Amino acid sequence: MVSFTPSSLRRMGFVPGTVVETILTTIASDGTPNAAPMGVWVHPGSNLVIRPYAETQTAKNLLEVPEAVINITDDSRIFFNTAFKRRGTDTEDFFFDPSKSVRPPRLRGMLGYLEVEIEEPLKPQEIENPLEYECKIKEVDAPSRLPQVYSRARFAAIESVIHATRIVALSDSDPDLTERLYRLVQEYHSLVHRIAPNSVHSGVVDDVLYLVKQLVYWL
Repeated sequence: MVSFTPSSLRRMGFVPGTVVETILTTIASDGTPNAAPMGVWVHPGSNLVIRPYAETQTAKNLLEVPEAVINITDDSRIFFNTAFKRRGTDTEDFFFDPSKSVRPPRLRGMLGYLEVEIEEPLKPQEIENPLEYECKIKEVDAPSRLPQVYSRARFAAIESVIHATRIVALSDSDPDLTERLYRLVQEYHSLVHRIAPNSVHSGVVDDVLYLVKQLVYWL
């Protein structure tokens, strides 16, 4: 267990002035959990801010239950499967465990967890797009593990998933940006197949490229 201090957050990668990529779990008022990729903005002073879009299930859940779990992982498969709600064949995606101090559950097998409470949940009439929530940290849990070497393939696969979510969201409203993001996805696909062929990361970028082509017909 890691106690909450600014220095402990920095050791976990939450560096002030940066956006980090996580998986956020929330829960609806009927108890249905949801997991989705979420960028977390780390303000100076170690305040954490999340900015979900108003039409997402994450935003709807936070209006009903203003609590969440920031799940920390570097597994590109988890990002893909939670972004597009697919269950992996060899992962434990969507297996939930109870949290210690909030109602939303944790994703099983993550590298660490921050259980948070939303400071001032917005009322429905105040909704703007995207929403912005400041988080109050209730619990920090970071199981220790051996360090891992940096992999460009892991980075490229996770970036591909993030770009794919934006492509699907913007394909009708911003075709120019959609095309630029699609070209980046193609570049990441080529990179991963060059440096990590037949890996979990190459499988993710294959799935991303296939899914984007299926959902955005004109690309």
